[in-house]
Amino acid sequence: MSNQKFKFKFRGKVMVIIDWTNVYNWFPDLGWKIPPPKLFDYLRSYPEIQDINFYFGIEPNKRKSVDFHREIELIGYSLKNKEVKWVPAALETTSHFKEVIQNLFEVLENVKNTNSNISNQLYELSKKLNGLLKISFGNKKIISDFTDKKHLNEIYNLIEELDQELKKLNIDIGELQIKLKEPVKRRKCDFDVEITKDALNNLDKFETILIFSGDGDFATLAEDLIINKNKKVIVVFAQGHIGKEYESLRLKLEELRKLRHQGLGGLFICNVKKLQEFIGNKYPQRLISGA
Repeated sequence: MSNQKFKFKFRGKVMVIIDWTNVYNWFPDLGWKIPPPKLFDYLRSYPEIQDINFYFGIEPNKRKSVDFHREIELIGYSLKNKEVKWVPAALETTSHFKEVIQNLFEVLENVKNTNSNISNQLYELSKKLNGLLKISFGNKKIISDFTDKKHLNEIYNLIEELDQELKKLNIDIGELQIKLKEPVKRRKCDFDVEITKDALNNLDKFETILIFSGDGDFATLAEDLIINKNKKVIVVFAQGHIGKEYESLRLKLEELRKLRHQGLGGLFICNVKKLQEFIGNKYPQRLISGA
């Protein structure tokens, strides 16, 4: 087996795109992290790379977020940011709603076996929760759709009834009820438009574009750059974090080459694990995320 280290093969000048939210979400599955300073130093080791674009949302009222963006600029990245929006969302299985319900069931675990009323109400609550509409989200995650106010009210009423029973036993779940009423929002700060615009406005400045993001939304951009602009596109992704659109694009390019289509660029898909020894760090670092 060859001990030769991995090295990118670029064509001409290189434009680097780092969709940091996408990259940051790789970490739990990778089991290691990518400190921005280490990534920057590695990329700058290639003479073909001059400008390294870093896209990430900022929360002006959070000191951690502001400091993170300041340090990204000090490292040398070309920082592209905009303010994060928090929008209403269906609740993921890791959301605080599930945590509230789980805590409730833990509180009642030792009570239900000795109190038939509580046992029956827990059964009804379980049926309501299991009856929620399940929909796919993201990378094959399954979430429950809690946007139906009627269904939510029914669940909340059941918890109210349980509360009355528990008060008779001097068990308080008031804090859980307060959390249940909290509005649920998700972080939203996509850079699809900005990244596409930057790439198309700088076509004369690069022959290769290196994209750190497996988001399938960028496959359309990649297709245009390869087929119509004769550019080389390299996509760095993490296992389980790449859109199926890239496989469709790969097959399309194969068919075009069979037809001896002229002027095609190239598509290269790179698993980020190949870069681990250069950019990875298994231990927590201060400068990992401003979220």
